[in-house]
Amino acid sequence: MMQPDPNLAPANINELGNELSVFSNQYDLRHDLHVYVEYIQDRDVKRLHRSNELNRADSKRLAKLMSDSYAIEEVEKNGYSEWINYVDILAHVFKFVNYDTEGIYVGYTSSEPSFPDNYIDINAEEYEEFIDLPLLEQEQKLLDPLVNHYRDDKNEFYNTSALGRLLGFSTRGCATGIIPDLDFARGRRFLLEVLQSCKPGVWYTTSSLIQYLKKHHPYFLIPDKPKYRYKQDVKNGRYGNFREGERWDKEIKILESDADAFERVEGRYVERFLEGLPLILGYIEVAYSKTEYKGDLPEIDQLQAFRVNDKFLHVMGGKIIEPKVTVQPNFEVHVESELYPVRIITQLTKLADVVTKDKASILKLRKKKVLTQLSIRGDLDVIRLLEKLSYQKLPQNVRIELEEWVGASEAFTLYEKAVLFEGDKDLPEIDQFTIQRISPTMRIVHSPDRLFTHLEQNELIPLHIKHRSSALTLLPDGVRTVFPKRDSSVSKVKAGAKIKKPVTIKREVQITFHFPAKELMEEFRKGLIAARCPVAADWSKLTLSFASQYEPEVKKVSKALKQDYFIKIEDIA
Repeated sequence: MMQPDPNLAPANINELGNELSVFSNQYDLRHDLHVYVEYIQDRDVKRLHRSNELNRADSKRLAKLMSDSYAIEEVEKNGYSEWINYVDILAHVFKFVNYDTEGIYVGYTSSEPSFPDNYIDINAEEYEEFIDLPLLEQEQKLLDPLVNHYRDDKNEFYNTSALGRLLGFSTRGCATGIIPDLDFARGRRFLLEVLQSCKPGVWYTTSSLIQYLKKHHPYFLIPDKPKYRYKQDVKNGRYGNFREGERWDKEIKILESDADAFERVEGRYVERFLEGLPLILGYIEVAYSKTEYKGDLPEIDQLQAFRVNDKFLHVMGGKIIEPKVTVQPNFEVHVESELYPVRIITQLTKLADVVTKDKASILKLRKKKVLTQLSIRGDLDVIRLLEKLSYQKLPQNVRIELEEWVGASEAFTLYEKAVLFEGDKDLPEIDQFTIQRISPTMRIVHSPDRLFTHLEQNELIPLHIKHRSSALTLLPDGVRTVFPKRDSSVSKVKAGAKIKKPVTIKREVQITFHFPAKELMEEFRKGLIAARCPVAADWSKLTLSFASQYEPEVKKVSKALKQDYFIKIEDIA
């Protein structure tokens, strides 16, 4: 229990402005975690064979989706982003995604595992279950693994956090001594409890926090009587795992008898804790010394001040500000939320385009998106959904316009995975495949492959015709159909033609690209669309087709993609 109440010393940041560098987390972990999952859902993402990390191409695309553009700079400079890698690991910890983390050892001389064909799979059920939770419960579930997830060498003593600057102690001997039996989760929870005593927006000195812990709670992390597994550990004492020095090859042990031992061990831990969990979650801001560090490593007394915000206190107190949704007369939807409202945003982005994303996000309702959703979900009541999200009636002009959109959607029905079937009215047992009957000989049916097999088993000869988007395919002569046959137009000309008429038949040469993977095909398709090149995609065959007159635009797209791919175009013999 925390006794007495902390009375931490305020830090005058204004006076120390030239000496301190303030840092706040511009990323939103909640947003980026969901963006990552959505990205993986839409692609076949293969991890690197050797390191098992995300490949550079996927990292570049993910960086553009993150909540802070600094991720783009990181990937451009280093080929990876510390933040994206952290989000990637966290998604795996949450079991939102699955991939191999063990690997295989190839050959007798392999010292490290390899990860061949290691694709990331989505655990949709786990993810949907998470985003269906109230925001506060989502936050608690997010906090729990960050508090509890650690190994001997994966803690603040040894690891620099995804946003941190400070180095850790040498990991030499971290599997022995006191480290394996330390309850880091207990220490982290206690520090979070101490931070709750701080006033939001007020800067406090880190040194006053460390001195408070030293005086009143010296065993908040390392117990008074630590557990030792080996006799040598007893001899080395409670600080046997920790060494410091001007260089890593010239280290000295920190002894319990040293007057400043607590500052040099637990004090360093506190600095690294502050730039870890609470900074990553956006609960605090921190301020570092600008003075060039020349002391013993790892650095000490460099994170000199911090301040908590309202969001931290609201989450810890279990009373967050609930999201507020407002539909404006100009068809904008404003969403204000202390925590990223993933479920609300997911619902709205199906009906609207995102204008800005922040603590207050703005979206714009789009007719095309609304009509698409109405065609997919016949039971969708857009007006009721928006009023339910905003807890108020819609502006009159928005309601009237939406009613017109709904009326337009009722003029047609979109059938997915269905085909038009033409045949005799008394064919055996095809009612089970019928969605809607149009005429005695024509109907809309589902499961076309099963129907085709069913007709063949009944000794009938079905014919499958695929029509182009531009025109109907002419059917063979001899079939009974209401559609044009191959010879029908020709026979009519012969019957009525007495004088030859001059005609011009125009020819258009189509070029078809066959792609090895969906990912490259999608990038190529988007590039062509951006270049205003009409293109037809066949996802089942992984092909893009376009008129030969657009070859210059195609070459430009191909050249742009050569930054990420080595592209070679071969003609099919």
